[in-house]
Amino acid sequence: MFDVVLFGGTDEGHKIADFLSEQKVSYIVCVATEYGAELLDMKNVRIGRMTAEEMADFFDENSVRLVIDATHPYAEFVTENIKKACKVKYIRVVREDVQADGTYFENIKTAAEYLEKTTGNILITTGSKEIAKFSVVADRAFARVLPSEESLELCKNAGFKMKNIICMQGPFSKAFNSALIRELDIKYLVTKCTGKNGGFTEKTEAAKENGVECIIIKRPTDESGMTVSEVEKMILEWL
Repeated sequence: MFDVVLFGGTDEGHKIADFLSEQKVSYIVCVATEYGAELLDMKNVRIGRMTAEEMADFFDENSVRLVIDATHPYAEFVTENIKKACKVKYIRVVREDVQADGTYFENIKTAAEYLEKTTGNILITTGSKEIAKFSVVADRAFARVLPSEESLELCKNAGFKMKNIICMQGPFSKAFNSALIRELDIKYLVTKCTGKNGGFTEKTEAAKENGVECIIIKRPTDESGMTVSEVEKMILEWL
């Protein structure tokens, strides 16, 4: 039995989980993969993707009173499923949006179409989930993805050369990004607008410093919700 179900292996999710522990609230964190669980380094974690129906059953079986959605800003499908399954109080944790100089695109598909018409090396830092959409530029692109077998396989299937697949776990500093850009002779850096906690500023500033064009994928929706501090305050009142 859990009073709270917390979704997300994000930095925000980790902070809220620590707060729930401090307040001695009965909770469980739901993450999609073993890798996400390793990052949290907690015992009360459920691993595995769930459909909306499976989520609803999980909430009922555990008499859940509150659901906190701290998934990634671009995990829109997961958020839709959580909302659909939720019959109790629901909170969406929002990440502060940070703007930067660059060329903005509505989605990865349009960004890839733009890059197809360019020349020069590309550093892609948008993750492996939609890496296949960059297959049109895979011959001159480097993919920086999480160090997992799934990420590596997706990159290989998308046509990326093994030597061009960089499997690393962030966060990465501006200095590190800048060094990587220079070492690989990067002309275009592709990133999602992930905000402060997603290393967005460190990437865009490194790109600007080295005269690299930043290709920025906009967030899928303008979300409303609470910040981490607002969630913590609400939990105290709720208790």
